[in-house]
Amino acid sequence: MNSIKGKFALVTGGTQGLGAAIAKNFADSGAEGIVTIGRKEDKGNEVAKKIQDETGCKVIFVKTDLGEVQECRNAVSVAKQEFGRLDVLVNAAGITDRGDIVNTSEELFDKMIGTNLKGPYFLIQDTVKIMIEQNIEGSIINIGSVAAMTGQPFISTYCVSKGALATLTRNTAFALLKNKIRVNQLNIGWMQSVWGGYPFAPPQPAEKMEIK
Repeated sequence: MNSIKGKFALVTGGTQGLGAAIAKNFADSGAEGIVTIGRKEDKGNEVAKKIQDETGCKVIFVKTDLGEVQECRNAVSVAKQEFGRLDVLVNAAGITDRGDIVNTSEELFDKMIGTNLKGPYFLIQDTVKIMIEQNIEGSIINIGSVAAMTGQPFISTYCVSKGALATLTRNTAFALLKNKIRVNQLNIGWMQSVWGGYPFAPPQPAEKMEIK
């Protein structure tokens, strides 16, 4: 039976919400060590310490901007240096900034794709290298969204990023089949975290596009 007990994981978005909940669940379930990453250093260290104090699992926070490839590579490097291996990667972080097909700027587009797609891509790349080198039959889990299927007009680039993440998941799963590295994506819907509120408004009927 597959189990997280005694294994080492890297979880993105570990400062709050789903990422923090996943890290806590892993620690509760017997993980040996976890690296969490995110942009808010004080909050990240606070959450990591809380999980470690409550569970005894070693939790290290690494401040990381997912849009910066070198920072992503550094996070994986820290995990390898601290634990010697990586068994699980969870790409849980994501941003949902508003923008429709008419009014999305190039800056917003690049920001969304950088965080929601480029970051996960290169985290997977460096994690997989460790797994292949050490013959680890590991697991990659991408947190996607039902928005990958169509999504609401006011989060156009978010929908694009999650659709592309789904393609990356399928392609990588096929590529790593012979290495026995599992790659899966969970396309979740609206969620409410302990920090309260929805990440964006619940589904509404589409409205006529306007140029702003």
